[in-house]
Amino acid sequence: VPVGNFLMGGLRRSPLNRVLGRSFLLLTFAGQRTGKEYTVPLAFAHHGPDELVVLGRRPDGRGWWTNIRGSLPVRVKYGDRQSEGDASVVKGDDAVARLSSYLEKLPRLARSLGAATGADGRYERASLEAVAAQVPVVSIKLRPSGGHR
Repeated sequence: VPVGNFLMGGLRRSPLNRVLGRSFLLLTFAGQRTGKEYTVPLAFAHHGPDELVVLGRRPDGRGWWTNIRGSLPVRVKYGDRQSEGDASVVKGDDAVARLSSYLEKLPRLARSLGAATGADGRYERASLEAVAAQVPVVSIKLRPSGGHR
């Protein structure tokens, strides 16, 4: 995974950034114990104008999201935008709504997560609830002064 992070980070800093900026961001945060700064590339989706949604790793593996204790100050870079925000793991109805936004933008990930659609083509609520119970759903509330517009 670190090699993948390195490669994706390099691509995000390259001229291909504009293409990748539609689906991927660089999230930078300080580790809770060490204070060391980390940057990870993540797929993302918008949930409203001032909120981004990303997924954490499955709970069976430690991941960047385990640094979140309530709210975690972060910096994000996507496309030509940079902003500061606060990341928090969401649960229940909040997680289901944000997961739905995420999968609508990134439908290719739905199968790997086990999310099923109904006859109407929309994700089934029970399916979204099951995914949200297994995979951390992270909301990043962007700060107004971050210049993300």
